[in-house]
Amino acid sequence: MGCRTGFYLILAGDYESRDILPLIARLFAFMQDYEGEVPGATARDCGNYLDMNLNMARYQARRFMENTLKNIDAAHLVYGG
Repeated sequence: MGCRTGFYLILAGDYESRDILPLIARLFAFMQDYEGEVPGATARDCGNYLDMNLNMARYQARRFMENTLKNIDAAHLVYGG
């Protein structure tokens, strides 16, 4: 998995999708409100640094929160079902 494919979430234990929903919501809330330097967004740190767009990332996080996470139902908490 590379830097363009998302984020890592590693858990130990037996969780249902609903169990981690608050954690995912906190993550996207953090992203939609983030201000400041983006870690690793320099030519020295990342070959794709020119593709990083904080405003677009914040927009996409806010959109996902509003359109998906805030009103998610049980049918959308099943992976590969």
